Amino acid sequence: SFQCSPCNSFAISTNNCTKNHCTIFTISNMKYNCFLTLLRSACLLQIPLASCYITSGLPGHKHRAWLKQMTVEVCDTAPGELTQEMCNKTPQLLSAWAQNPYVPHNKGKTDADIFPHHGKECAIFCEKLLKRLVDEKRAGNQNAIANTQTYNALIDVWSRSGERGGAAQRAEEIVVGMQDAYSSGQEDVQPDLGSFRLVLKAWDKAKDEQHAPHRAQMLLEWMVGLYESGQNTNVAPDADCFDIVLNSWANSNHEDAPQKAEKVIMCMDRLYNNGNEHAKPTRENFNKLLTAWSKSKQPWTAARRVQDILNHMILHSKRGDNIDLTPNIATYSAVIAAWAKSRDDDCGRRAEAILKQVEQQYRVTRDEELCPDTIMFNLVIDAHAKTSSSKAHQKARNVLDRQLHLYKEGNKKCKPDVYSFTSVLSSCASLNGSASRQEKLHAFEVAVSTFSEMSRFNLAPNHVTYGMMLKACSRLLPMGKERRKFTREYFRKACEDGCVGDMVLNRLEDAASHVQYKGLMKEVTRNTLPSEWTCKVPEKEMHTRKGKTHSYKKNTKVKNMKNVLRP
Repeated sequence: SFQCSPCNSFAISTNNCTKNHCTIFTISNMKYNCFLTLLRSACLLQIPLASCYITSGLPGHKHRAWLKQMTVEVCDTAPGELTQEMCNKTPQLLSAWAQNPYVPHNKGKTDADIFPHHGKECAIFCEKLLKRLVDEKRAGNQNAIANTQTYNALIDVWSRSGERGGAAQRAEEIVVGMQDAYSSGQEDVQPDLGSFRLVLKAWDKAKDEQHAPHRAQMLLEWMVGLYESGQNTNVAPDADCFDIVLNSWANSNHEDAPQKAEKVIMCMDRLYNNGNEHAKPTRENFNKLLTAWSKSKQPWTAARRVQDILNHMILHSKRGDNIDLTPNIATYSAVIAAWAKSRDDDCGRRAEAILKQVEQQYRVTRDEELCPDTIMFNLVIDAHAKTSSSKAHQKARNVLDRQLHLYKEGNKKCKPDVYSFTSVLSSCASLNGSASRQEKLHAFEVAVSTFSEMSRFNLAPNHVTYGMMLKACSRLLPMGKERRKFTREYFRKACEDGCVGDMVLNRLEDAASHVQYKGLMKEVTRNTLPSEWTCKVPEKEMHTRKGKTHSYKKNTKVKNMKNVLRP
């Protein structure tokens, strides 16, 4: 506990005692006083604070209490009166706050683990200490040094504070102030590449700010302008800076994200051609561009654009212009995803052509990095499922067969999952309505065999799988004994597996007659489903749509009703 000097009361916080005395609390502890003496000696010898911080061995609350006490002592001293010891101590205190003393600093800790625990508080303490150094220097004390590294520490703590948009705004204000000061002759605060990179990272984390990607790009363009105009030669952008901005666009939902990302790539290419080796575009940069296009709200245009970008990468890598542009699995998957999303009549063929290209490369090189993975196969199957071709289900099944064959050869990367099989079922159930009865029956046979094959791979069907099987029953089988049989079979399995959600119930209503639906539901309604029926259905999939009501015309002939109403 901490003891208040005026009233001798005890408190946990160093801000106020129980009687609201604004004071510095004292701690009487031999080990603590020894550490205090050691740390002051370290300051005089200009030993970095990080060493003292990491090896102090003090309990966390005592260490934080000392940091607060020393911070108050520095900030409350009148301008011009800081001793050389206190001037040396201030940047080290700032560094200690920037490391966030509220959490253990183990070797395995990352920035995500350290922040945003008390991140704003740490940033404000850093602000106070830096302001104090600036005020002291303006008062004429030459021992007060606030240089680029000091400012970068402040930008860093803000960028990791967890304050998102507010932190990014403050970080940008700091770097703008640094550049203004440098332009006016203060060379010791010249912003460098690290300064700008930290601000770009702050904008990338500002998920609450709608225009964060635009702000990041504007900062990058300003950075390029400073470098090219000679106003700041220390801010030549490197690939990391461009990659941060590309990542912001790739993860955004802005309509102009693909075009903005292309502008970033073009800027990289221009700087590289002008002699900036560090701005050389890489495959990772292009992959983020492809991701931005794959999320475009104009899927038809996006699919053709990503195909052009892929062809560009292949051309330059083969010519040797830029070997770093050689496409990898992520590249091909992004292009296939764009084709699948386009819903073009030709999207299945286009997606499969890319898959065959990758398969051929893998057979020739046997490079594990080029082995098609599960995601790639699933995307191609899904692309076939979204076409209106009467042969879509056969093509989807053929792709699954190739996936199974490759997996049985020992390639674990392409192990089929529930989505692999369910996508084939979807392609069967979505067969064109104009297909002949024979084609529908064949598609249903493919669906039944695919569903049965899941058990060989120890894959449990989910609510979507059962929904697709019931959809196949309603669309591919004529009303009659077979349809009632399979509808009953798959619905009961869905109940046993806890997979009855809105999708299954909606498909059941389509597949079953009014009487069969009532018989299968056993007087259970959507709002009273037993927990054992729904235990494996995600909460968001429950009661998302209103069910349809079965109604039949009163004048329907009795001979037709006998077949329809048979349980």
